[in-house]
Amino acid sequence: MLYFNFTAFTNPSTFILLGIPGLEDMHIWISIPFCSMYAIALMGNIFILYIIKTETALHEPMFYFLSMLAITDLILSTSILPKMLGVFWFNYHGINFHACLTQMFFIHAFSGVESGLLVAMALDRYVAICNPLRHSSILTDSVVAQVGTVALLRGLVLMTPHPFLVRRWPYCRTNIVPHTYCEHMAVVKLACADISINSLYSLVVIILIVGTDVACISLSYVQILRTVFSLPSKDARLKTLSTCGSHVCVILTFYIPGLFSFLTHRFSKRIPRHTHILLANIYLLVPPMLNPIIYGVRTKQIRECVLQLFVTMDDEKGILNSPTVSVDLDVSPFNPIIFLCRKIHEEKVKHLTLVMSAYNKTNVHPSTFILIGIPGLEAAHIWISIPFCVVYLLALVGNCSLLFIIKTDSSLHEPMYLFLCMLAVADLIVCTTAVPKLLRLFWFQDGEIYFEACLTQVFLIHSCSTMESGFFLAMAFDRYVAICNPLRHSAILTHSVIGEMGLAVLLRGTVLLSPHPFLLRWLPYCRTNIISHTYCEFMALIKIACAETRIQRAYSLIVAFLTGGVDFILIICSYVLILHTVFHLPSKNARLKTLGTCGSHICVILVSYTPAFFSFLTHRFGHHVSPHVHIFVANIYLLVPPMMNPIIYGVRTKKIWDRFLKFFSFSKPLN
Repeated sequence: MLYFNFTAFTNPSTFILLGIPGLEDMHIWISIPFCSMYAIALMGNIFILYIIKTETALHEPMFYFLSMLAITDLILSTSILPKMLGVFWFNYHGINFHACLTQMFFIHAFSGVESGLLVAMALDRYVAICNPLRHSSILTDSVVAQVGTVALLRGLVLMTPHPFLVRRWPYCRTNIVPHTYCEHMAVVKLACADISINSLYSLVVIILIVGTDVACISLSYVQILRTVFSLPSKDARLKTLSTCGSHVCVILTFYIPGLFSFLTHRFSKRIPRHTHILLANIYLLVPPMLNPIIYGVRTKQIRECVLQLFVTMDDEKGILNSPTVSVDLDVSPFNPIIFLCRKIHEEKVKHLTLVMSAYNKTNVHPSTFILIGIPGLEAAHIWISIPFCVVYLLALVGNCSLLFIIKTDSSLHEPMYLFLCMLAVADLIVCTTAVPKLLRLFWFQDGEIYFEACLTQVFLIHSCSTMESGFFLAMAFDRYVAICNPLRHSAILTHSVIGEMGLAVLLRGTVLLSPHPFLLRWLPYCRTNIISHTYCEFMALIKIACAETRIQRAYSLIVAFLTGGVDFILIICSYVLILHTVFHLPSKNARLKTLGTCGSHICVILVSYTPAFFSFLTHRFGHHVSPHVHIFVANIYLLVPPMMNPIIYGVRTKKIWDRFLKFFSFSKPLN
């Protein structure tokens, strides 16, 4: 490779972006989720800008700041992604020195601008909640413009010295940047001179921007919480706090990976370089993708405008309550998207009308149920299906690759990897049970599902989810034996014992969940056959039954405790014993190395149990949570863990990672 040389020079004409060191053979695969995130970010932010520009009802301070945030997100993601895809797809690693400095300036300057806009949005929430009567007089259009200008100028002014400081250093070691884009510290580390001035200035700027902004945001939310908790009723407090939910989510999405990336670059020597770089890319790609989704889903005004853009109806409930629905849309040849949405909507109305007319008769055992998807977001189904489909494909590819690698490599025929295979099979069954029907509903408006098929879906989803919990417990037991009794690990966890444990988990899930479909079958459904969900979920069916359901609810609660509850308690007990053993080890390195073997398992447990417990508890005790939030969390619970489990174990487990690279690499095999 002619560019990759170490010839002495002080003012290189080009830098070479290496990509992700150690993962060069995986660039083409890594580019798929990165490209998907960029495409979603482009569509989402442009759509947000269009909605806010065309709807006068959204010409308010919060939405003006959201428009500025969307523009900033577009600049940030577009500054890195096209060049990154050139590196990943075409091996075009070279970047002009001045172009590198320009990219560096745009990335860091607009990251600072985004932080400032988050402060501005916190100010808007503070005034709206703590001083609502003066909100419109304080945050006038001119004040909003001035606040946005200050955020922009602050980012530009404070980051302008960066490229000049980088330009003045000699680069006599190498021109190879081990990164996917020109990041300030990655470039500065190549200089063959004392770079303490750059490091110090960078640290001062970070403190001035992020430190000050986080302090201001925290202060505003302290004042907001004081005002909220002084309100007289619980409903008023919850309603007021809910107006801040989107902003809090966006703050966490932006600051957590950003701060982690910054601190590990300067103070951590133990974290692998590819982890640094992946986090740095997540920091620049995930917030621009999630911000429009978070605000679009959680903000009532935007959500209503999106629905109105696609489908104008006299009453949204008319789809289910009336045989005819009046639709008045612009179907000119210059508006093909609206024309297509109208045709899809008309077909859906006809289908639901026929179903409802047939169901008007008293029917305690319907032959079919109707899944309506996510209530209130029907017009956005086609957009929601894109990330769901991408996540499902990643889950399929990841788990199938994991099964193939473990099956074909005899060195991986160990207890941990065998339990991981069982978990991968359960993950494939869970997501494949739900997603194909979900995509048919979102793409073709085919929400009809036979009664028996619905009960089968309930059984498979809940039983396999229970099996996943059992496999987590089995993997925790494997970690306990490997750390607390390492000399007897192979003698205790033989292949026959592993097979018996897997069979026990399978039988427990099958036996305890088998009554679910029978309990549902005995119930009459004389109210409606419409399920407000994307799949047949046990509690969603219970809620439409016209009979006493205390037995079904009690049995479901008992099973949840006997499976998820008991498993979680036993996992905690195993980790208490593991920590007791680890902290008795003589050296710090030995303790860190031993705990590192549990990292993947802990990550997988958190990814799986957190949405599961939230979904379970809110279904039974949460009456203030919106239905679409219930359904989103339920789908995340079924889709995200199957996608993340192979990624977590593949990236963090050296044996699997080495075999994965060997399998996809066309170079000589790894030793």
